[in-house]
Amino acid sequence: MIELAVGPVLAVLISLKFTQQQTEKHRKEYEALVTKVELLENNTIELETRVLKNVMTTVLPMAKAVNKLNQTVGL
Repeated sequence: MIELAVGPVLAVLISLKFTQQQTEKHRKEYEALVTKVELLENNTIELETRVLKNVMTTVLPMAKAVNKLNQTVGL
């Protein structure tokens, strides 16, 4: 008769332990992914800043030259 009570209790205890282990595993994976996303965000911001600076460095002299040419031609 006691076997009828011990089986389900044992199953519940095992499932609780398994759930705890899986939750801890997923929490660690989540934290690793959050770290990667933050790193990617920082890299993206840095890259955007560098690209904007490089574009301005390249385009600004051309824009000045076109403006000077337009003034010379009389447009």
